[in-house]
Amino acid sequence: MAVSDNIRQALGAQLHGWRKLSFSRWAHPEDWHLTLHFVGETPENNLPAVCEALDEASRWAKPFRITLSGLGVFGPPKKPSVLWLGLTEMPPELRALHERLGGTLLLHIGYEAERRPYRPHLTLARKYEGTAPFDSSSLANEHPQLIWTASEAVLYRSRLGQVPMYEIIHRSSFQGSHE
Repeated sequence: MAVSDNIRQALGAQLHGWRKLSFSRWAHPEDWHLTLHFVGETPENNLPAVCEALDEASRWAKPFRITLSGLGVFGPPKKPSVLWLGLTEMPPELRALHERLGGTLLLHIGYEAERRPYRPHLTLARKYEGTAPFDSSSLANEHPQLIWTASEAVLYRSRLGQVPMYEIIHRSSFQGSHE
């Protein structure tokens, strides 16, 4: 799901203070998003079915609020691989959309969802390269609270080596038409 322009601007302003953290690759603001499902390498002839699955799942969804707050890391605590901004709480609408999309992708292209729990987050940076071990206490006082209303799901294509890396190839508006 794409991040709204006002969130992108507010987060961009906050990012100046965080850039002192020694991560080698900072995500381009146009690449900030919340992943519903990572489908991976998909044959071009499957894209219409993926778009149809996204449309089908989005027909059920109504717009809902997302609150981003609190930084975290993935990977070894002293040398993390990812710096992320998480959600204050999981909106039930987001969980339902994630589950419904997983089901429609399974039906349309045989996609099997990841087994690990769904942890939506916004990736800010990758690959810590500081000379000292990463100190997660540096994140303790960083609690931006950014709120937006999600109203669509987006299908991205990865373009490795390009900036921005993600290209929007399909949008599905939340319609909330099937209760």
